[in-house]
Amino acid sequence: MLHALVIFALAQFPQPPAQQQQAAPPPGTATIHGHIYAADSGQPLRKAQVRITANEIRENRLATTDANGAYEFTEVRPGRYNVSASKGSFVTMSYGQQRPTDAGRPIEISDRQTVDRLDLSLPRGGVIVGRIVDDFGEPLPDVTVSVQRYQFVQGRRTLVPEGRQSSTNDIGEFRVFGVPPGQYYLLATWRNFNAPAPNVNLNAPSPSERVAFPTTYFPGTTNVGDAQRITLAAGQQVDEVVMVMRATKAARITGTVTGSDGKPMNPAAVMVTQASGFAFNFIFGGQVRPDGTFIVNGLVPGDYRLIAQRAAPSPDGPEFASTTISVNGEDLADVHLMASRPSAVRGRVIVDPAAAQQLPPVVMLALFPVNLNGGIPVPPPPPARMADDFTFETKAPAERMRFTLGGMGPSPAGWAIRAVRLNGIDVTDGIDFKPNEEVSGLEIELTNKVAIVSGLVTNDRGQPAQQYTAIVFAQDKDKWTPGTRYQGIGRADQDGRFKISGLPSGDYYVIAVDRVEQGQWTDPEYLESIRPNAKSFSLLDGETRTVDLKLTSGT
Repeated sequence: MLHALVIFALAQFPQPPAQQQQAAPPPGTATIHGHIYAADSGQPLRKAQVRITANEIRENRLATTDANGAYEFTEVRPGRYNVSASKGSFVTMSYGQQRPTDAGRPIEISDRQTVDRLDLSLPRGGVIVGRIVDDFGEPLPDVTVSVQRYQFVQGRRTLVPEGRQSSTNDIGEFRVFGVPPGQYYLLATWRNFNAPAPNVNLNAPSPSERVAFPTTYFPGTTNVGDAQRITLAAGQQVDEVVMVMRATKAARITGTVTGSDGKPMNPAAVMVTQASGFAFNFIFGGQVRPDGTFIVNGLVPGDYRLIAQRAAPSPDGPEFASTTISVNGEDLADVHLMASRPSAVRGRVIVDPAAAQQLPPVVMLALFPVNLNGGIPVPPPPPARMADDFTFETKAPAERMRFTLGGMGPSPAGWAIRAVRLNGIDVTDGIDFKPNEEVSGLEIELTNKVAIVSGLVTNDRGQPAQQYTAIVFAQDKDKWTPGTRYQGIGRADQDGRFKISGLPSGDYYVIAVDRVEQGQWTDPEYLESIRPNAKSFSLLDGETRTVDLKLTSGT
């Protein structure tokens, strides 16, 4: 799950020119045919979008169904593919899913293979229709309405958004559609983009006259523990849902932003964000005045992070200032943000000379926050390109970051980071960067000998199991951490086999379970519960290891 702030930040930076991108691989020889149907009627779905992805070979293609619901992919390269389909108010489904919350099953495609009748049926999404009103029953326009459900993210059960959002119209009405079957919490968020709701004056001189609307759960509470769940079946519509958002005292934050040069930071902008489970709400964005002062209006009680970013590009890299604040209804004045320059990071890529000629033409190295759970990091720098002499340079904000290969997407086919060392010390799992440092002596070792764990899973009758999740996790409990490299999952392909690649060398457990909640394999308590039934094995660098398993039920 990518952090929205990270995506926003990367969009601000120039990406590598087209001529620097890796040359397109030669076309494949396989073909995939299929149809997309409506699950309730069995009728073919016209203009449904079908996507095939194979991360290991960086393949991502899209097709649209014809009037008969048919689609086709030609010149498909060999690989392990996931196939999904979506359309309008229907629920997006992947091949092999029994429920929308399940993981899909991969399809192993070989050269010159033709896969026929790879069909998917899409259930109609649920619909929630209702109104948002204030304390006096007056409609509230421009309120964002979304549905959330509990899911395991980085080892913690938390609320995450599901599907589409809706905004209320001028009479406070909303319609959320395309919701998968399940149990949800309905969430209403009043967005403060200097466009107050009716009868709300954010700029009133008296604090008692300035009000705003806090994030509210159905039927009208700010505490999720008091919220009511809404249960939706496939295609069900729930009408006349009325939510009351109660106005509360809105605080005003005033302060200054000083650049790393000691002068008012300008031109610059201030972003105000608030954590909400794993995700966050982008509350406000405004400009810093020429004298470095800023004003933020309309903050309801809660904890926030203020991030100021210099708007003009600098040869020293992006400049940020940030602080956290707690709002209890009273105005906060003289909030001071002091910016710092990012650290200059220089290093070199280490590759086995025998494999160096097989490197792709362009190698990109990116920094990414280690732990997004419960925190809102400043945006990372754009990916850095490895030079012809295998050196690289980048800028790192004052955060705990780790290097990834290939930027925001998957690693180049067949390659992985084997180790990252700083002055001989292993920092593969993260580096704590400080502001305005000179970081040198960094070595990033790449390898094209990627370890693979695969196997066949059979049921109690000795037949290949068709529905399961294979979970590989480290024997060392200290490595059961958010975003760990020492864990992987695999799903059964059409032959009942799983495949997990890219694990570091080490000692592992592996188990195949018939049912597991999405993301639950990141929960240390769950790993401890399945550990006694798991099979242990060791994995060497670049090893291809086969581990056949019996399906475990009732876990």
